[in-house]
Amino acid sequence: MLLLDFYQSILQLADEALVDRAVKCSEVRMLKQGDYLIRQGEVPTHMYFLLSGVLRGFLLDLNGKDMTDCIVFRCGDAVMPDNDYTQPASITLEALTDCELVSISLPETLRLLEKYPSLNHLHYKLLLNSANRHRDLKIAIYQYTAMQRYQWFLREYPGLIDQIGHKYIASLLNMTPVTLSKIRKIMREREE
Repeated sequence: MLLLDFYQSILQLADEALVDRAVKCSEVRMLKQGDYLIRQGEVPTHMYFLLSGVLRGFLLDLNGKDMTDCIVFRCGDAVMPDNDYTQPASITLEALTDCELVSISLPETLRLLEKYPSLNHLHYKLLLNSANRHRDLKIAIYQYTAMQRYQWFLREYPGLIDQIGHKYIASLLNMTPVTLSKIRKIMREREE
């Protein structure tokens, strides 16, 4: 996908001067499966948008156990560790598949936000989408049974069950891989 198409079709930016400037200061960055985009504690230097692939955000608990906080898979989604990108990252971002990202430096992002007030609407929309997804995940974790959480995942993350390791899905849904495996077996048996 061309950067021009990305900004116009995916992010739906209509201002030609803004799109032209964004294209000129953007580049496509490739990540291989297992690569880290940013590690917990690092201060972000770029704003990223997903073109293709799947990434996860994770952190370690007090015992050093890996906890998946979020999974990003929709083309056009912002790939940032936090909403306040001036602070050190609270999570690590890891590619679960090979990924293509649109990259734009944070200083340039801030200049664009200042020069093109219409961009603030997109910024607000991206923040709201992120907050809503995190809220929906927390509701699923705290209010749903393990089976309901898995069914919710299948609806909200279509096709990902066959693309990424199940241990990451189990971690996202706050269950063990064994529990996830049992739930999948029960669902397969029901379908037969």
